[in-house]
Amino acid sequence: MMEKIAVHMRISGVNVSDDDVNSRRAAAASLATSWGKVTNTSNIASKAADIAQVLSGDGTAPPVLAAEVEKAIQKKSPSYLYVERPLDAGVCAGMAAISIVGSSPGTLDWTVADVYATALWSALAYQPALEAERREHLRREVLDAAANHVVKSAENARERTNVPDPSGVKITIGESNVVSSDFQDAMAGTVTALRRNAALDREELDFLWWAQLNRSRLLNKQLTEIAEPTRIVAAGIEGAKMLRRLPCEVHREIVLRTLDQDPELDLGEMLEALGDDRRALGAAFMEGNVASHPSIFPLLHALTTGESNLPGGSVKRHVSEWGERALLEATFAKMLSQGPGKL
Repeated sequence: MMEKIAVHMRISGVNVSDDDVNSRRAAAASLATSWGKVTNTSNIASKAADIAQVLSGDGTAPPVLAAEVEKAIQKKSPSYLYVERPLDAGVCAGMAAISIVGSSPGTLDWTVADVYATALWSALAYQPALEAERREHLRREVLDAAANHVVKSAENARERTNVPDPSGVKITIGESNVVSSDFQDAMAGTVTALRRNAALDREELDFLWWAQLNRSRLLNKQLTEIAEPTRIVAAGIEGAKMLRRLPCEVHREIVLRTLDQDPELDLGEMLEALGDDRRALGAAFMEGNVASHPSIFPLLHALTTGESNLPGGSVKRHVSEWGERALLEATFAKMLSQGPGKL
């Protein structure tokens, strides 16, 4: 993806030299390497929030990110100053982000790239589109790369593992007639595969049993008694409790199974529609990552605070999108605080 940096450099102006392109490409690669080594999930979320911020609005970078980009560019272009060409920070940060989330998702572990991708997708998808066409193209490119990574990661995580036959057991009798064997090693692959598949089966059964109840446990009401905006958002938050990894398309479909009218509401209108139920839905998210990263968890943050003035809050969205967002945000918040469920 780094070959596109020459195109995105035109965000700062049409007079772009080969040295400019090469120094920004090197800076983006350096940033991607550095950011990819961060392992603390809260720190990753903070970095993703900064990247999303520099890609939005007027393109102003948070101070720490601006300093990082300036230092990275100056390795190849010592004369560069962020204050003179601030939009270059968004180009380098965006291309670094694409490099990170462009890696192929695995099937077992929850990776650094998964965390970046989820945080970026959530934050960027909530932002209003930019009027500046070139900057919007870059923002959209990062958004699409992050979304594609999350979708693939969620699907890969649910793939059942082929259960291998146990390998041959070797029994050894020592000189002192002590019997030893490699039984544990011989069975390890088989047992691990069986445990992973059983965990996936358990997640699937828990989610489907919850869906069959047709009742909101948070609101203590039958779904038929709850207005559609509240019902769909509540389903997203409650469904997230059953998941061990990020949600797949089938999870979103089940959350939206009772969707009927699907009206468009901005965040203020959504909070008004939720009424007194807002507090019950947001009670579990009062502290921690939701409070620390409102741009990544805009819906959950609004549920806990009642505030709707973050950028993107005035955009009207279908109730189905609010429900999908509730599912993604609540699952991600749980995984950040508790780690992924064991598979």
